[in-house]
Amino acid sequence: MRKYLVILSILTLISGILVCGCMDEQKSEVKEEKVLTVYAAYGGLDLIAKEFEKDTGIKMEYVSMSSGEVLSRLKAERNNPSCDVWFGGGIDAFVKAKEDGLLMPYQSPNVKYIDKRFVDKDHYWTGVSLVTIGILENEELIKKKGLPEPKTWDDLIKPEYNGEIIASNPTISGTAYFTICGILQMKGEEKGWEYLDKLYENIPFLTKRGSGPGKKVISGEYAFGICPDPHITPMKNKDLPIKAIYLDKVIWWPSPVAIVKNCKHPENAKKFVNWVLSKRGQEVLMKASPRVPVRSDIEPIEGVPNPKDLDFIDMDFLYWGKKRDEILNKWKERYQNITTK
Repeated sequence: MRKYLVILSILTLISGILVCGCMDEQKSEVKEEKVLTVYAAYGGLDLIAKEFEKDTGIKMEYVSMSSGEVLSRLKAERNNPSCDVWFGGGIDAFVKAKEDGLLMPYQSPNVKYIDKRFVDKDHYWTGVSLVTIGILENEELIKKKGLPEPKTWDDLIKPEYNGEIIASNPTISGTAYFTICGILQMKGEEKGWEYLDKLYENIPFLTKRGSGPGKKVISGEYAFGICPDPHITPMKNKDLPIKAIYLDKVIWWPSPVAIVKNCKHPENAKKFVNWVLSKRGQEVLMKASPRVPVRSDIEPIEGVPNPKDLDFIDMDFLYWGKKRDEILNKWKERYQNITTK
């Protein structure tokens, strides 16, 4: 009788293990629905969504909003996020989201093809493309005025460029703020401020938005504008006498992608990150919004610089994000007499 009970107990135990194993196997086979929700600040989203679905079968639903709006919404949805992926926008907002515990770390296998400067060291975000600062030049105007073409940042502070350069206000434009940070990073803070003193002597006024200087150059009002992604304007306006110039050192910041912590479709989110960092995804992104890609092993489309041809400065985004108020207050004290319009 005792042997019977022992055998029965063993059989019951084995049966239980097998049942649990089957249940675990069935559970592991449950797949996420083929959908992905994205909060995005990026151009050409319709094309990106279409090509991503074509390649993966996953439908990408997106909501366009600014980086500040995404950050506020993620904070409000912390316990029950409505989106899976945050795609594009200001790097300072991604740094803040990481600090606030709103993102999930993920290291894509495609990161090995990307310069580590474009990737968060803890893999909470990864750059998918680069916003680059350069000069937009009106070729007709410089020929008419006999102006030389600038090659370096130091050229911009030469007397012959007085009144010929337009830039934007860093207290209003995020693009302008990171341009100021790039100059301070490049020159060192003490010499950087001295450089800015001389640069602003050549700038008659500032525009409110980062796109403003480019518009002034296109209209023929000024010879040079300090602009984000200056190569895009000639690509879109091939009949205009305008040219993009990248100086000796390139100020830049990444436009990142990140997975939202506690999102509903984490596996689909990983597939999206892998896709936008793949050669195929990078090619689609360039067609959608022709920024400089993060991978140097692909051939950029005509007009887009290859990252290996640009001399990027080393940007400490965490440092400049924390110093934002201090830098802007100092900027206002030094340059309060410069008109913004």
